Amino acid sequence: MKDYKFIEVEFDESNKLAVVYFNRPKQLNAFNIEFLDELIPAFNEISEHSTLRCLILTGRGKAFCAGGDVVEFQKAEVPDEFMAKMAERLHKGIKILKNMKQLTVAAINGACFGAGLGYATACDFRIGSENATFGCAFTRIGLSPDSSSTFHLPKLVGLSLANEMFFLHRTLNAKEALNYNLVNKVISSELFMEKVKKLTIELSLGAPMAFAFTKKLLRESYNNDLDTHLEREAEQIVKAAGTQDFQEGLKAFFEKRKPIFKNK
Repeated sequence: MKDYKFIEVEFDESNKLAVVYFNRPKQLNAFNIEFLDELIPAFNEISEHSTLRCLILTGRGKAFCAGGDVVEFQKAEVPDEFMAKMAERLHKGIKILKNMKQLTVAAINGACFGAGLGYATACDFRIGSENATFGCAFTRIGLSPDSSSTFHLPKLVGLSLANEMFFLHRTLNAKEALNYNLVNKVISSELFMEKVKKLTIELSLGAPMAFAFTKKLLRESYNNDLDTHLEREAEQIVKAAGTQDFQEGLKAFFEKRKPIFKNK
């Protein structure tokens, strides 16, 4: 396993999942360029892995991710050029995360702000600790948002609440995040990662090709008209019907047992 400075990558081959830990706890796991230059190849490696079915993102220490590192923003000699480099890397990571065939789970253990919120909302599932908090402070320091936050957040919580978060800097606690559909589930902070892994292992037992096709359809649904999308659904279900996993799923259904999918 590669030795990283700002992230940790854990592969659990037996359960077909990977965990990426953001690891700048003293900086509340805030993104800087070096951090992102580690994260992008790690995402690529996971995305291309043939047997992994799920990815968990989480943070070391008391935060998930506080967003961009404002200390480095202040040090930048040419702010717009520096921000162009940051945004390019942040968005490259988002695209890999969004397009990977594996199901992705954000395990939000604490503060989740700015670009960190963008990364969390780009995941397929969000599980919050009872200590989690959520917010966007881009405009407070004179920046517009990045990292997909203006794309995903209003689709999850609605435009009115997204406006409050972007323009009035409203912060949500874990209970509010659950009520507004920002997270799928809130669980206690005690043994948080163990509980998240247990839930993720349940996902990893599903049909990986069917999951990948479904992810693609959901992603495309934002842009397709109905006729186009029905065509895409027909194409994907025909592909799924030609897999061994479909035959296993049918057999298990009639035998009244859980299927054993092999990604074939």
